[in-house]
Amino acid sequence: MATKNKTDNVMNQFFPIKTTRIFLPIVLSLISFLVYLNTLHHQFVFDDFRVITNNPYIKDWKYFPALFNRDYFKIFGELSYRPLVTLSYFIDYSIWHLNPFGFHLTNLLIHTGNALLVYFFTFRILHHLKLAAITALFFSVHPILTETVNSVGFREDLLCATFFLLALFFYVKLYTSKYKKCCFAASLLAYSFSLFSKEMAISLPLIIFFLDRLLLQSKSVAFHPHLNPPPSRGRNSGNLPIPAHRKESVHFSPAPCGRGLGGVNSEFALKTDLKTRILRYYSGYIVIGVGYMLHRLVFFKSTIEHVAYPGNSLTTNFLTMTKVIASYVKLWFLPVILNPDYHVTFETTGIKLPFLLSVALLICVVVITLRLCKKEKEITFSILWTFITLIPVMNVIPIGNIMAERYLYIPSLGFCLFLGILILRIPPHTLHLYRNIATTKLTTPLSPPLQGGDEGEVKNLAKKRIFNRVILYRFLAKFCFIGLFIFYFIFTIKQNRFWYDEQTLWSRTVSDTSCSFNAHNNLGKEYFQKGLVDKAIEEYTIALSKASEVQYKYPTAHYNLGVAYDEKSMYEAAIREYKNALHIDPKNSDTHNNLAIALFKNGKVDLAIEEFRTAITHDPDNPTYHDNLAKLYYRSNMPGEAKAEQELANRLKH
Repeated sequence: MATKNKTDNVMNQFFPIKTTRIFLPIVLSLISFLVYLNTLHHQFVFDDFRVITNNPYIKDWKYFPALFNRDYFKIFGELSYRPLVTLSYFIDYSIWHLNPFGFHLTNLLIHTGNALLVYFFTFRILHHLKLAAITALFFSVHPILTETVNSVGFREDLLCATFFLLALFFYVKLYTSKYKKCCFAASLLAYSFSLFSKEMAISLPLIIFFLDRLLLQSKSVAFHPHLNPPPSRGRNSGNLPIPAHRKESVHFSPAPCGRGLGGVNSEFALKTDLKTRILRYYSGYIVIGVGYMLHRLVFFKSTIEHVAYPGNSLTTNFLTMTKVIASYVKLWFLPVILNPDYHVTFETTGIKLPFLLSVALLICVVVITLRLCKKEKEITFSILWTFITLIPVMNVIPIGNIMAERYLYIPSLGFCLFLGILILRIPPHTLHLYRNIATTKLTTPLSPPLQGGDEGEVKNLAKKRIFNRVILYRFLAKFCFIGLFIFYFIFTIKQNRFWYDEQTLWSRTVSDTSCSFNAHNNLGKEYFQKGLVDKAIEEYTIALSKASEVQYKYPTAHYNLGVAYDEKSMYEAAIREYKNALHIDPKNSDTHNNLAIALFKNGKVDLAIEEFRTAITHDPDNPTYHDNLAKLYYRSNMPGEAKAEQELANRLKH
């Protein structure tokens, strides 16, 4: 019998460990893949046209060297230096050409890989299998991430998250690996790749600092969630963690062991204090971060990048971004009204209700974080992760779009971890009462006095009531998890359908009043391409009206409106809109070219010739402008000038 019990214990301890650790990543991968499976037949949308279909440079490897010099901005038309993302487009095009299936498949595979990295990273720092699985599942299916996965043009957020998580994973490996230098080098390399995917990765040193302070430092021996863990490959027996975790423990890190890193050797944390780690390891991340910022803002700054604060005011920026942060929190908890392009009105005073409500919400978050920072370090870390990783997109350095769902891809890990912790904390609250009821003495006098074993019966009755509460809370925890998971899964699949093509996306978007002027402009372009010119004019007009609400001068909408008026032979209106566009962006050669055509159609030949020459001045290598000017010279009986322009156009074409 003793042998049989011993065998059962071994099976209970080791069989679930091995099978679960293999089974969970497979299930997680399948779920992450299935929830976005319906994106594979989607077309290109949104920024995909600018960065892929209308970008001739990713279609020829001769432009590959431009990824590593200042020609990057001129050739690829990017505002930010993100060479790894552009490289991925090179690779995709060489395999799939302009088949959107391949580009969407790449996005889906990267997101699935990120979900797995979330699982392994969370398990590594907390050594709680159930929490890691719940966090990764929520991350893989949360609807707020649909924009990032569906739009190929936003792949930078996916790749940034990949290398961001790899950098953290290798840093955590420092606590256990015998090859600390290799892990440190791999972490620094991943951090560099993350920065050159997107600037949001600049927050990683702060995340590492709080990771060390809250979770990785162990004041006592480390623990393992399974009794008598088996030896793992690559470790000496002396490095094995001391088992100090019982099966019914309710904490992610048991109180007697501090809040240390589960399943790792705490000797490294004990011997290496924070100051030493700052000098030995943090300095590497800081040097890379500072070097990147100098590279990005000084040596490799885009010449076409010029973004100002909202209303050209720091105060307006602060008030507006406070409202934006509160909107992000609302979207995490209630991801039911999503929008690919938000219309954010500027806040100029601090006494309006939206701003006051936003401040109240953020104050609550700060107070809760401060109260929990000593006792509930896992929850504190999840909250800090969420808001620290948001800092780079809080418009401290002005960015073009002050609010977008894609900005929440990396911060969503913190929110999903927060949700997972809350769900798992429901049953332990009552389990603690149930375990302690047996040692509780009745101190309140009972009337009538108990006889014989009545006190024991009352205690049993109390235990039964507590037990019923335990069952109820366990059911509630499972219900919350399953309910949220099913809701996220179904709603994400539904949300994916809106990203099928341009018309589907923007028709759905403009039905929400929170959409921006860009949504109306993009829908107008779709109407125009389908021959619905009147509807296009209506959408362009709405776009200009909404742009004026946020004091934004919108040359693109004026240009598009001019094209629409030209199509309807309303040349005076077309000329007016082209001039409005040039008043905002006087160096736009396409606008000068179209204005010249409208002037010629309206009988103003001399002014048309002048506009063609201006277009050529701004873009002398464009054969279309020379060709148009040659045709106008022929019509104006100027054969010599026409011949010269035509020859130049022919040379440029070849």
